[in-house]
Amino acid sequence: MAPGWDMSDPDVFTKPFQVTPTCHRDIYPFLSPENPQNAQQGKIVVVIGGGDGIGAAAAKVWARAGAEGVVLVARRVETLEKVASEIQAENGEVQVVVAPADVTDGRAVQGVFDKVHSAFGRAADVMLNVAGYSAENEMIGDTDVEDWWKSWTINLKGSYAAIHHFIQSQKDPKAPTGTVVLVSGNRAGLTEPGHSAYNISKLAQQRLVEHVHAEYPTLRAFTTTPGIVLTKMITPAFAKYAVDHPDLLGALTLYLAQPRADYLRGDYVSVNWDMEELETRYRDDIVAKKLLKTSWLPVMPVGGGSGLGNCLAVDQTSA
Repeated sequence: MAPGWDMSDPDVFTKPFQVTPTCHRDIYPFLSPENPQNAQQGKIVVVIGGGDGIGAAAAKVWARAGAEGVVLVARRVETLEKVASEIQAENGEVQVVVAPADVTDGRAVQGVFDKVHSAFGRAADVMLNVAGYSAENEMIGDTDVEDWWKSWTINLKGSYAAIHHFIQSQKDPKAPTGTVVLVSGNRAGLTEPGHSAYNISKLAQQRLVEHVHAEYPTLRAFTTTPGIVLTKMITPAFAKYAVDHPDLLGALTLYLAQPRADYLRGDYVSVNWDMEELETRYRDDIVAKKLLKTSWLPVMPVGGGSGLGNCLAVDQTSA
């Protein structure tokens, strides 16, 4: 962890990554699925990792917002069927499709989007990929090569497969439309012993989204962090910090799926940030200065850097 962090502070892993004055831990009116501005009538959403946790919660949020169809993707069909029955018990009008698949299997992922066409006669409007993997301890000298690489296979290869086949399922894959959202995490910005595979693969997800944004100007792509939610992926050391509501991610994607969020295309966005403050107070700077995109090295005048002169600028008046 970063030197000097107070591990007794319940917000120790949230405060350092907060960019708006207001921090949210639960759904608030601006992002609520009951807010008319977030209505999603006629939309079809594919939720990869929708069998439990924040993926299942996101699928339910979309159903509450009036989505036409919710497609649930995960490896185990029994967990998907349970979530599907829960959604339909709350909203019998939404069409729920269960599509079991391993996100690391490209052909299986293609089959998911084929199933969308079969069920709805068209491509999905939104794809949310929540599927992820993190080993508890990945010390580089101790971890088996294949075990270390597993994080990359699920987190990055799976994300690529999901985006690739979402694009290919479009009427015009050269000019795809709709919204894709990957779930990364704040740990992408940390360098900490024992978490190299997860942290680096999550950073790579952000770079993947930035390349999608550069290559397909008609497609809306985002990377998000879901906060710290008490799910089966939380390690014991992080459990006491897991106070974010699982519905927050789904609520954020309702906002990102709207044209009003286009100023964030290609960017990294946290569920803890206040989207109304971000939109009304910081929108222009975010776009002009690319504040929410990754930069390579601060000293490099390309890739987001500002050059050696700016990095080492000295106040000459005090010399």
